Amino acid sequence: MADIEADVLNNTVLVKNYTSDPFNKPFGVNESPTMANFEYFLENRCFPKARANCAQLLADFGLDYYDPLAIIRHTRGRQWDDFNWILFDGEAVDYERDVKLRD
Repeated sequence: MADIEADVLNNTVLVKNYTSDPFNKPFGVNESPTMANFEYFLENRCFPKARANCAQLLADFGLDYYDPLAIIRHTRGRQWDDFNWILFDGEAVDYERDVKLRD
């Protein structure tokens, strides 16, 4: 749906959308996202920080604290209610094995 380049050193976010559907764009109608928008996007692709078994999930991922980017590296930002997911540069994945949650 989009390519996102987030540069934390320079506090910039660039996005190239491949769809015109704002519901499938990572930042909706916002074509000039900020780092805060990017962080919000990441948090919305994770399980909630207040989830009852959050500590256990973090431990399962080998994490000591709630870090949306680190969580997404494990979950690919997959959610049951949509078919979107995140691929990081340099990753090779098999959709059926690594990404697909359901038909």
